[in-house]
Amino acid sequence: MRHLLMGLIFFFASANAIQAAPTEDPYAEVNASWERFGAVYSRILENYYARLDQGEVMSAAIKGMLGQLDPYSEYYDEEGLRQLRQDTTGKFAGLGITVAIKDRFPVVISPIEDTPAFRAGLRPGDLIVAVEGKSTLDMQLESVVNALRGEPGTKVAISVASHLGATPREVEIQREIITIKSVVLVEELQGKIGYISMRQTRFSEHTSSEVEEALKSLPRVEGLILDLRGNPGGLFSQATQVADLFLPQGVPIVSIRERDRRREEVKYSHRHSIAHNVPLVVLIDEGSASASEIVAGAIQDNDRGVVVGAASFGKGSVQTIFDLREREEEASALKLTTALYYAPSGRSIHREQDIAKPVHSVLFGDRELPHQLVMDLILRSENRAKALSALQSHFDMDSESAESLLLIRLGDLVGKSKMGAAGLPDSMGNQTYYTQRGRKVFGGGGIRPDISVESEPFPPYVQELVRRRLFFDFVIDYVSADSSWAEEHPDLTVSDEMVAGFMEFVLTKDISLDQGKKGLNQIADLEDLAEKMDWGEAVQESIQQLRAAVKQEWELRYSSELEPYIKSALRRELILRFRGRKAQLLEGLQEDVQLAKAIEVLADQDQYLGVLAAEEAR
Repeated sequence: MRHLLMGLIFFFASANAIQAAPTEDPYAEVNASWERFGAVYSRILENYYARLDQGEVMSAAIKGMLGQLDPYSEYYDEEGLRQLRQDTTGKFAGLGITVAIKDRFPVVISPIEDTPAFRAGLRPGDLIVAVEGKSTLDMQLESVVNALRGEPGTKVAISVASHLGATPREVEIQREIITIKSVVLVEELQGKIGYISMRQTRFSEHTSSEVEEALKSLPRVEGLILDLRGNPGGLFSQATQVADLFLPQGVPIVSIRERDRRREEVKYSHRHSIAHNVPLVVLIDEGSASASEIVAGAIQDNDRGVVVGAASFGKGSVQTIFDLREREEEASALKLTTALYYAPSGRSIHREQDIAKPVHSVLFGDRELPHQLVMDLILRSENRAKALSALQSHFDMDSESAESLLLIRLGDLVGKSKMGAAGLPDSMGNQTYYTQRGRKVFGGGGIRPDISVESEPFPPYVQELVRRRLFFDFVIDYVSADSSWAEEHPDLTVSDEMVAGFMEFVLTKDISLDQGKKGLNQIADLEDLAEKMDWGEAVQESIQQLRAAVKQEWELRYSSELEPYIKSALRRELILRFRGRKAQLLEGLQEDVQLAKAIEVLADQDQYLGVLAAEEAR
């Protein structure tokens, strides 16, 4: 409790230091603020008509304070702290599989390579029908995960069926410490170009070692592509170490500035890089944030390589973890924004967010998200894929949580309370900075690519089917892993018959024909609310664009124009089913327009050097 009280005192001290003029007693305002808080807290506990859980009341007070700061400052209870440690270390004890629910049983989505589950022969689509002899029928997913995880070295017996109704096979697997890889794919592409993918992973404890090993495995390449798309960041130390692998010695990587510049630190490269002379392209997009932006900014500002893709997210703030544990059995922590990052040119990576106060929040699991900020992120995204990336990066959530957030009715998301103008994020800004060679770069948050290339995601309706995992579920039902289908179709070609079967399958899964109408009705509700609340022309125009996009896509959802996308999505799931995760990742590169541009730039030395040339030379 002592640590908590000190934290509250620190907060009130900071808040009042901004608003109040200095007094002879520097603690006078702190004491007055604390007395006001204590008076309210004690009267609530003594006089509220119902009994209260003091822990819950205090937790709500802490969240209320943090809600006035920024979206990245958070309070963690014991379970939240466990998840945070897993994210930052990239490790957990278990079998090494991703699971979901299908046909009321847990289903293996994908085993992680070189883990106990992978070595035991578990495959995508396998149903886990029992754990330690206990049926998993209708078991909650969280309960399944807890049953499969355990202490390293212990064993767990599971019953696995290749499909519903198949005879289960018994498998005993020994749990291990599972390391979640940051580098998910290393490949030599055409023209002696090396490709290192950190796409949709995180910067954890061993990221720089993984990237270094990847570089060593590509000794003969004449160009490199580092893919940071969809990577929301992670450990600051690993970001600087990854950048160090590509930079010459002695150049700045990033600087950190605390409030009022009371502490400023610059990180410099210091290693003899094994790749500092190889032409380099870094791929980024709207989901690239934090540590990813540090790497991309260091490469760009030092003219070390060309940045290709779309403008990054703009999370350039530093969070410090403060341990609040008072007793061993009551672990808790505070993650507080304490500084900002600046790229070597001096520009801020951070895109400021104007959060409306008081914060009206969306209750999402055990988290409360500022609903106005959620709306802004969704409305400023051109399509569902970009909205998902924005939500993942901003709220540090996984893809499944972001997808669930998009399912909330627009009217419910907006809420009923009257608010001021929407707190739209600042634009990329027009502040001009210069790289080492004098190339112009811009501040205001995020990293602008040297060459902008918009991705070509699936149409929204197909993305909806992907999100609902219908392609995966259909393939599992259509071809079981122990069938002869793969032998009869070695190229894993998707036939017209399979497409027709899939569309029939979709109709059985509550994707009703009037969903488009429901979506348009929700948008109409939102339009009415925007007009009543006087949100301004910019927001109303965004809503109108959303209406037009939804109307167009749902009118065309069963048209032949969607067939190529449906075939592509089905083929990816077939590849995962029969050839594994790596083969599926490679398949996804075949029609990747941003990657194709990166390859083109590296293959054309004049184009590559032209992008990196100083303005005068151009």
